[in-house]
Amino acid sequence: MTQPQAQAPNLVASSFPASAENIEIFIAEIHGFLAEKNLAGLTFDMELLAREALVNAVQHGSNSDAAKTVQAALRAEGGCLLLTVTDQGDGWDWRNMAVTEPLPSAETGRGLFIIRKYADGFFYNEKGNSLTITKRVPTEVQRMNGLKDCSVQLIMEPRVSALDVPALRETFRDRIQAGARNLELDFSRVESLDSMGIGLLVATHNSLAKQGGALQLTGVKKDIHQLLTLMRLDKHFSITPAANA
Repeated sequence: MTQPQAQAPNLVASSFPASAENIEIFIAEIHGFLAEKNLAGLTFDMELLAREALVNAVQHGSNSDAAKTVQAALRAEGGCLLLTVTDQGDGWDWRNMAVTEPLPSAETGRGLFIIRKYADGFFYNEKGNSLTITKRVPTEVQRMNGLKDCSVQLIMEPRVSALDVPALRETFRDRIQAGARNLELDFSRVESLDSMGIGLLVATHNSLAKQGGALQLTGVKKDIHQLLTLMRLDKHFSITPAANA
């Protein structure tokens, strides 16, 4: 039996034993969620994407073991729908995955190909047992529903320097590949920033700008704000100082 979680207005989430029957229950919840959000036009795509992710989590990640739990959540964030499916399996080496078009005679191997074709982006967690799929809401539907273009907010840790850049670069890249067009970084906790961190911010903004998006820093403390403006980066992307800066 599925265990619905406490729902936020823009979220539907469930935790359930890894069985095919429970997939259908969550699919029905997706239908209701999309209808409520006036996004019924995306029902076919989202059901297809959800089925591929859920079947993989149940059959491969959990070996259809009902003693294991699958967690699934669909949320509306900015102008995007984000579907996350997590299982309790060992995960897999997604870094070496090859998504190729299957032969017409092939009986298996179509799941990731379908996800790649129908999603606007997808990424796995480090372990490889959690998949997040992003689907952008069409612009005309966004306007009708008062949604903004796909925006993601991240709260930064106190340090953005050379040691932290590799992990941050991967985090930003994952979000952009998953469909984020506007990336808002909450800098209210950031105390340290060096040239490597600045270079990452510029590179991230450039990647977003190529897709019609932008980078925005908010809550920037006085010393960090002074450094960024000294580099004239306020001419490159949006930098909002903290209230007491």
